[in-house]
Amino acid sequence: MNGATLRRGALGGVLGGMAMAVWSMVLLGLTGLGFWAPLNLIAHTLWRSAPLDGTFSLPALLIGMMVHAVMAMLFGTLITLAARRLSGARSLVIAAGTVLSALVWALMQYGVWRAVDPAASTAFTPWVLAVAHLMFGMIAATLAGLVVEDDLDPASTEPSYPGRS
Repeated sequence: MNGATLRRGALGGVLGGMAMAVWSMVLLGLTGLGFWAPLNLIAHTLWRSAPLDGTFSLPALLIGMMVHAVMAMLFGTLITLAARRLSGARSLVIAAGTVLSALVWALMQYGVWRAVDPAASTAFTPWVLAVAHLMFGMIAATLAGLVVEDDLDPASTEPSYPGRS
């Protein structure tokens, strides 16, 4: 593991998180819950005064964005670190990242989030959040697949690590 791997993992998380946020905000806006609802619901998990609908709230926007960005970078980095351990093609890394994100969605939607904040977890339309997680997994794992490919020594199929020959 090196700094470039961590940066690429964080970048994959940020890009996946942005796609996830845009998808969720647009879809929940179209379904009537409200454009700001996803960030409000995330914020509500930590700050119970956050609205549970699409009402704009600057504190909820800031809290929701920060929590979402940190979690996206964390999971993007975890996917990248896991990708370094997988031996296989980039397509395997992308498939594994997508499956992992689906498992995270199920665990969070119906387990952890529901236990921590039942009001927010049940307000978020499940299929919208599921598709958002799949999008995140594909994007983060695609960048993770690039890390795996970049780490391969062109003369062999063994990973080359900086500082080792």
